This record gives sequence, C-alpha cells and structure tokens, in this order.
Amino acid sequence: MTELATPPPITQPIQRVDGKLKVTGGAKFAAEFAPGNLVYAQLIQSTIANGRVIAIETATAKKAPGVLGVFTRSDIPPFHPYPDELTKKGAPGESRVPLQDDEIHYIGQHLGILVADSFERAQHAISLVRVQYARTSPALTLENSEAQKSSTLPEYFVGREKLQVSRGDVNAALASASSETKIEVTYTTPIENHNPIETYSTTAIWEAPDRLLVHEATRGVKQLQKILWNTLRLRKENVRIISPFVGGAFGSKGFQWSHTLLTAAAAKLVNRPVKLTFTRPQMFDSAGQRAHTSQTLAMAADKNGKLAALRHASTMHCSPVSGYPEPCGNMSRMLYSCPNVDVSHRLVRLNYTSPCPMRAPGEAPGVFALECAMDELAEKLGIDPLEFRLRNYAETDENEKRPWTSKHLRECYERGAEKFGWAKRNPPGIMRTADGASIGWGMATSVYPAGQQPAAAKATLGSDAQVLIRSATHEIGTGTYTTMSQLAAGALALPIENIRFELGDSEFPEAPVNGGSWLTASVGPAVLGVCSELKKNFSQAVGTSWPSDPRQIAELIGRARVPQIEAGNRNRTRKSARNFHSNHSARFSWK
Repeated sequence: MTELATPPPITQPIQRVDGKLKVTGGAKFAAEFAPGNLVYAQLIQSTIANGRVIAIETATAKKAPGVLGVFTRSDIPPFHPYPDELTKKGAPGESRVPLQDDEIHYIGQHLGILVADSFERAQHAISLVRVQYARTSPALTLENSEAQKSSTLPEYFVGREKLQVSRGDVNAALASASSETKIEVTYTTPIENHNPIETYSTTAIWEAPDRLLVHEATRGVKQLQKILWNTLRLRKENVRIISPFVGGAFGSKGFQWSHTLLTAAAAKLVNRPVKLTFTRPQMFDSAGQRAHTSQTLAMAADKNGKLAALRHASTMHCSPVSGYPEPCGNMSRMLYSCPNVDVSHRLVRLNYTSPCPMRAPGEAPGVFALECAMDELAEKLGIDPLEFRLRNYAETDENEKRPWTSKHLRECYERGAEKFGWAKRNPPGIMRTADGASIGWGMATSVYPAGQQPAAAKATLGSDAQVLIRSATHEIGTGTYTTMSQLAAGALALPIENIRFELGDSEFPEAPVNGGSWLTASVGPAVLGVCSELKKNFSQAVGTSWPSDPRQIAELIGRARVPQIEAGNRNRTRKSARNFHSNHSARFSWK
C-alpha cells in the first residue's frame, strides 16, 4: 500500500475533496443527469394574479413539432394531499397540491406542463398555449383593506416558537415615558427572491410502474421523498431522490413546490424520462421568496438609558395557499434586557408566490429593524450606540427565564471597538469627504440560533483500509464532503485519502434538510459516532484495538478473513436543540 500522510488537525486548511470535480466540471448537478430517451418539459403558468381558469387551449401546441403531450388539470390524475406535518402550523412550502381546482392565486401559478423531444421545441410549443381567465382584483399590498380584514395572528413559527409574546406592561411603560426618551418607528423590507447560480431542476424517471427515481436540485432529499410517496401513493422504498451537488440555495430548493409533482406525472404519462429546468424568470414566481415586512417598534428608556419598554409589531404577507410567517420579532424577545416586552406577528394573505425561509428567516429583517431602532433611540438620548447596548446587556435569557449556556457578546463588543478604533468616532454628520459627503461609523449586533436535528450515518471499512461513510445530507456549496471527511479522518486517525463520504441519496441514513445552519452540528456528531462504533466493531472482529497505521488495519482484516466491517449510528442530539452563543456577534462598519 502507498504510504499516506498523517491526517491534518481539524483546524488546519486542506484541499476540498470535491474541489477537482468542481473546477473540472466533473461534479454532476441536477440538470446534468441525462438518462437515455430523455425528453423536456415546460410549465404552463398563469399570467394573472387572482381569478380562475375558464379554459386552456392546447390544440395548437399539441400539433407543434416534437410535442409528446400537453397536460392540464383535465389530463393529470389528482394528487393526494401533502403530508400533514409539512403543511400545518405555518410550515414553509405550499399547502395546496397543484391542479387541485381552477382557482388562481398568483402570477406564475402552474396550470399544467408540456413535454417535447427537445428543449427548444418545448420552449416554442409552450408559447402556443392560450389560457382564458375570469379575473378578480388581486390583493397586492399589506394595506389592502380586504386583505386586512382576513389577516391572522399566527400562534407559532413552524409549530415551535411562539410568535405572540409579552411580559410586563408595555402600554403603561410607554405611556409613563417622556417624549424625549421614547421613539416609535416603522421599517419595511421588500420581497426578496432566491437566485443561486443553479436554478431548480427535476428529472423524473419511472423505472417501473410503481418505482420512481428523481434527480432534483434539493437540499432535502428525505423530505422530497416523503412528499412524493405521499402525494403519488407509492411505497416509500419505491421513491428515490438523488442530489449529489446543489448549486446554492439561500433558503430555496426545499419544501413542497408543484414543479416536481408535475414533472413526475408527465414522465408517467409519456412513459419516458422527463427533465424540467427553471428559466431564470421562474425563480421569481414559482418556488418561494422572502416575504415583504412592515415592522413598527416602540421603545422607551429611563434617564440612565436603561430600556423600559420594547414593542415589536411585525406584519408580513403570505400567499393564499401558504400560512408561513416571517418571525421578525423573535430576537427582540431576548437580545436586550428589558422588563416590558411585547412581540407580535400578523399575516396578510396577498396574491403573490408563497413566501418561505431565506437566509436567516426572521433574524435578517427583524434584527435589522431592532438595531436601527436601538440606534435611533441612542441618538435621541445622546448616548453612544455601543454604550447604549452595553447598558442594556442581557445577562440571562429573559424570554426563557434561564441562563445562557455561554455568551461572549460583551467580548465581541470590546474587541470590535478596539480593532475599529471606536473611541475616535465623531458624532454623526461631523466627518466629511473632500467633496462634502458625510461619512458615518456604525455598529450593530447580529444574532442567529444554533440548532441541531437528528441525523444518522453508516460506515463501511473495506479490506484495503478504505472507509465509506454515507448520510442523506447535502452539499450546497458549503463543503460538506470535505467537512465530514475531515471529521472522520480525525476520529479514525486515518489519512483523509482513506475516507470517502457520500451524500445526496434518499436511500442513505436519515439526515435533516440542509437549513438553519445546523448541517455540520447535526451530521457531524453522527459521523463521529459511527466512526467510534466502527472502531468497536473492528476490535470485536479482529481481536485487537484500532491501530494507527492503515496498513496494519488492512493486514488485520485480511488475517481475520473479514471482507468488510460495518457500523451504523444515529446521533442522540435533542431535536431542535438551540444554543444562543454559537452565531452571536457584533458588527462594526462604516459607510
């Protein structure tokens, strides 16, 4: 066996194990899988925001060159409902399966699918489809009076965190504060759209009448498997999702969207593999976005700059077919010390694509608003914004009424101020460039929860001392292949070249959706656990402890006449365990 280098410490930089594949084009993304006899699909989409379909004229499109079929509600058998746990309590993704009825809820809604023998022919033929509508005036703003009448106060964020929270008496504290020590301000954030380099793509292959293989741009292979076997009424083991590389997500490529179901249905109807890849414009109307928010903050402090009241009232939109809320106020419950706090969230149903998580859902727009309000109140009080935050430093989690597991925000403030030279900061409006433009120095606190989810892994040790580890997790560009290989190499004291980590296959052991910044914290412990189990199984099989030299491992396995040794492990991390400290920082900037 060729002598290999000692595995580097986990803190040392190494080359990405998938780096060569990516720079040479060898990494295969969803749209690049091309099975034999492949045909191509395009979506029929609504061009109005509200109303219903009267008729879809497809005769001309069906006669176009290369067209194999045009399928609408009248052609595709009804889908069964999505799994309850993926649609209840404001879970992201749509609650309505496609083609359920003739109602239209937003521009871009999928009304059917067309299949042709080439991508270009499918593109041409889709332009020949004509839809007749009965139009209804859409609700497009949070201020829409009719939409306001039916607005709701969601109780929980994804069934977990309370969205309507209060302690103390905010109204009394605000009423008793002088006008010089309180503010009321409103901030808005616009709809934002996911636009990673790779758009959504689905290739559906029916390997048998009851067995479906899907190549999908997804960060939730297990979740998508559950969606498909439920809605298509297949056996779980007869649905397989493969997604070895994902070209970015930013919150997209998860949850339940209609294009995957339509592609699978079309593939069955034409009895050929079908590929559907979103155009760039379809990323804006077909599979989620961050909601538009309007956030009103009322804050008051005493004469010493200690917060006396904080109200954070958020209004955001959802679609008529989804009740997902953007949890803007959740960090306001505990980021600063305050005896009187009221946080509320209101949902207004508008005729837009269903919102969903997008890069720090809630925290990004919500902490932006909170930090702007903190700056405005500090300015009104005549207190340095950093000093104002220190005076209101939360020594405990006042929302949960318990201590932090650990917290180093004060050190973040101190180090940031020192590195940035904060003591030399001039009051706002004083510093000027040569052409007279104002220069300001600013700072803000950022916070994001550290979560974990249950995950599992399986390890196989071969007679050549090569270790294969598998988990149904994902690589969205963040280096999962390398991270897990490095963890395994360190745990087994093997060169990283002896580790092969595989992911992106629903047949592998359970792993969570890649989101919430919990992938490494969830799958990492499963990998470490399975490595520990593998060493135990090795010792039992060969009668000696795990050696430090891979050549000795191979020799011992050969001597014991064991072709391979396996281990399986499920981490025992509490579901949705949350620690405040892991992604907590202060940010200093200038503009």
